[in-house]
Amino acid sequence: MDEKELKEQTLKDNLARIKHRVVVMSGKGGVGKSFIAVNLAYALAMQGKKVGLLDADVHGPSLAKMTGTEGMEIPVTASGMPGPIKVLSNLSVLSVASLLGDPDAALIWRGPLKMALIKQFFTDFDWEELDYLIVDCPPGTGDEPLSVFQTLEHTDGTVIVTTPQDVALLDVSRSITFAEKMNVQVLGIVENMKHFVCPHCGDSTDVFPGDKIGELLVERELDLLAELDLDPNIVKSADEGKPYVYFYNKLPNADKLAKMAARVAELVETK
Repeated sequence: MDEKELKEQTLKDNLARIKHRVVVMSGKGGVGKSFIAVNLAYALAMQGKKVGLLDADVHGPSLAKMTGTEGMEIPVTASGMPGPIKVLSNLSVLSVASLLGDPDAALIWRGPLKMALIKQFFTDFDWEELDYLIVDCPPGTGDEPLSVFQTLEHTDGTVIVTTPQDVALLDVSRSITFAEKMNVQVLGIVENMKHFVCPHCGDSTDVFPGDKIGELLVERELDLLAELDLDPNIVKSADEGKPYVYFYNKLPNADKLAKMAARVAELVETK
């Protein structure tokens, strides 16, 4: 068996160990997509699932920072191959940031190199058996999401993250169309930063203008998986590498994230 055949066999073996594959997308940046990917993975793990979390954002990888694995060495598995980094007994993380070493390093690559790197996440790394693989894609519908869907061959569904303003929802529609063209089910929408609740008086204020998400959900026949309030602890959790649903589990948003994960599991496992 030559090297190419060996890599293809490794790819097939790794994919065969992954029961369900969910991709987290957004139409534009800055809507909290990586936050949702991290907390979806943690929430599923907290519900007893064996989970892998893959950062496919080649140019702006943030999952190493958000999961506290920044600067950690990639482990070597019993097979002699590198593997994802364990953050819980049933949750492992792999990010391009862990491969670069220097947090300030930048990959200035064109499409073919990015596509090859995403494939290498499965040909050059040893994945254990997983109930779920959660993949965090960069914003938009470019090379990386296309490469992820092509590499995974079968994807159980995608979660699309947005904020309430109308311009973000325009990009959501494009992401939905992209998923449909890839024959991937849209499991639902997460509306992030919906309100800011004053910690002193309890009044709720809309952070962004826009009220068209209800129309979009009806038109596309989609679920609203979660409607999250803006909370300073979200920023704190990301900066400290302490995922919100795990370390801030008493707060209302954490309950919403746990219910989001349960709904995703229900949709995927009853297909």
